[in-house]
Amino acid sequence: MSQLQTATTVARRTPAKGGQQRELRVLTAADATGSPLFPMLVVALLVAGLAAVLALNAKMAQDSFEVGRLEARSAELSDRQEALVHAVDARSAPQNLATKARELGMVPADTAAFVDLERGRVLGVAKAAKKPEGFSVDAAARATPRASTTSAPASGDQD
Repeated sequence: MSQLQTATTVARRTPAKGGQQRELRVLTAADATGSPLFPMLVVALLVAGLAAVLALNAKMAQDSFEVGRLEARSAELSDRQEALVHAVDARSAPQNLATKARELGMVPADTAAFVDLERGRVLGVAKAAKKPEGFSVDAAARATPRASTTSAPASGDQD
């Protein structure tokens, strides 16, 4: 038995409720498609989703450029800090401090005095320092910077 015959047989056997038979009608293509709102809703949701993904992607790209710019700025500031630390270290080196002190007219002290803050007393006797005559330990520090600025004598100039 085919499906058509089975459906026809079942339809004949099933009595209508209330003794009445239902009226059958032919559906046209317009009746079968349903409401045009559903496809429009699906397309609108698809377009909204694509717009949201595009906006999110653009924002992520913008943030990526901002992160790159900030990382470059951070590297630049790190390099600057390192250069400043080297400059401070160079200026605070003992030979540079001795040279600067000498340029300011300072001389090494022969004696020292200390202040005891707990008792409010001065320990030791400080005397005014005198400029030493002749060779001193810091003579090498004085000669080193000047030696780099003067030219060395040529080998033919020596006697």
